[in-house]
Amino acid sequence: MIVFQSLVVIPFCWQLFRMLKAVELVAPSLDHVEQRMSYPSSPEIIRMYGGEPTRSLQTSRTTATRWVQKLIDHPCAWVITADGRIVGQARLDDINQKDQKARLALGLLSEGDLGKGIGRQAIQKVLDYAFEEITLNRVDLRVLAFNKRAIRCYMACGFIEEGRERESARISGKWYDDIIMGILKREHLSRKKDV
Repeated sequence: MIVFQSLVVIPFCWQLFRMLKAVELVAPSLDHVEQRMSYPSSPEIIRMYGGEPTRSLQTSRTTATRWVQKLIDHPCAWVITADGRIVGQARLDDINQKDQKARLALGLLSEGDLGKGIGRQAIQKVLDYAFEEITLNRVDLRVLAFNKRAIRCYMACGFIEEGRERESARISGKWYDDIIMGILKREHLSRKKDV
């Protein structure tokens, strides 16, 4: 009986262990270009961003350099790393100090990194920065309505659906809605206290 239980429990624990990654937000640098080149463009990831998934799957040095440079030039952007390798990017766009708000933009590079808790950990770190370091009161985001995995992730991080912008994105000739979601400082801090 003990052997049977360990056969069941060990693979389950190992699967959970494999999913947990040491996620960090790091300042972008040109040192990230080589790693970025190692990620071919995924048509599904491109579609989730609202892009047309018809371009080449290879990531050229020019494309990778442009991706990194855009983050370097951004006033509030990070490269997301998991276990020391780059896996995506996060930004706080449109920071408005008067109204104490900003818009979250986050994306992972590989379908293989989805569903492993990386996005959730990165979002928590961005929200900690937004609410505790630069003292914002509100962070919102837009997500395509068909991106159910991202919506579940945002909801798990405390975001609440606030509205829908109908037929706001045209992808491959079809119209799609954007979901507007937001979280307030007090909601985030309350969730952190409860954990």
